[in-house]
Amino acid sequence: MQRLTGGTLLSRNKDFIVFYRGNDFLPPVVTEALKERVKLANLRQNEEEQARQVASSLMESKAKASGVPLVAGTLAETMAATSRWGNKPGNEDLEEMMRDSALGKHASLVKHLEKKLVIAKRRLRRAEIALAKLQKNLEPAELPSDLETITNEERFLFRRIGLSMKPYLLLGRRGVYGGTVENMHLHWKFRELVKIIVKGKTPGQVKQIAISLEAESGGILVSLDKITKGYAIIVYRGKNYQRPLKMRPDNMLTRRQALAQSIELQRREALKHHVMDLEERIDLVKSEMEEMKAGKTIVLDESLYSKLDDVCFSDEETEEDEADEAYPKPYASKNDGEYNQNEFMQQRRPF
Repeated sequence: MQRLTGGTLLSRNKDFIVFYRGNDFLPPVVTEALKERVKLANLRQNEEEQARQVASSLMESKAKASGVPLVAGTLAETMAATSRWGNKPGNEDLEEMMRDSALGKHASLVKHLEKKLVIAKRRLRRAEIALAKLQKNLEPAELPSDLETITNEERFLFRRIGLSMKPYLLLGRRGVYGGTVENMHLHWKFRELVKIIVKGKTPGQVKQIAISLEAESGGILVSLDKITKGYAIIVYRGKNYQRPLKMRPDNMLTRRQALAQSIELQRREALKHHVMDLEERIDLVKSEMEEMKAGKTIVLDESLYSKLDDVCFSDEETEEDEADEAYPKPYASKNDGEYNQNEFMQQRRPF
């Protein structure tokens, strides 16, 4: 049975004999078809090999029949090319070629920078439009004309108490919005002073925040101090304080709107500085191009012209790829200067 079936004997006893057909078992029809396919493939391979041998023999016969000498890469070819196209260029010709090449690279760099400038200005306009839409809901309050005043002794005492207070409000990236004013009123429910900590802001921005908090909450600004955590703003609720029925004012932005405004302000500031940087770079490259055309020798700034060798920029560059550089860190204002609390309090209003 094993020779007739081609299987493998697994086990046997007086009742059963178990044979295994094997992993490569195929029906007879399939086996015959595979054999025919193998024969056909061998025949086609032999025909292709014969055709290849015939073609190679014909090429060898033609190469032997041609009696024209080969001159590629020989001295005769070099002398013929020199007599036809001219001699080797001199130093002046090489300098002229290098100057033309540098001018071409400069022109390509100017074109690339101008393209980036157009995209940055377009994005700046979009950021300003988005910021204007958000600020439609913002109506800042003004300081009342009959604002309650405190004496210098009271201000000194409130300042010391406020700086020693452990409870405080942390002003985040959203800035002053409805929730900030509501938290101030909640603090004033249990104590007369509220301490607001501001981080990551310049002195000029902190002054504006302090005045805004005073106007929106109706309290009295006591002091604005520089501390290790940032800036501390102390606000006194006043002697005649009465908690309003609606602690969150309607003229302020909501939490979501304040976050969107913060993002748009940061984007607009970054885009402004990006546009200024691109304009300066374009002016510098154009001025150096004029000097090169006048015949002056220019030493390239490696930090500015690091892309001169790779200036083959693609025209299919998308706007998102172009704008990746348009988000540097926010710049500090140049006019902020050093913070002086006494000058700020005296300039804000006389006490």
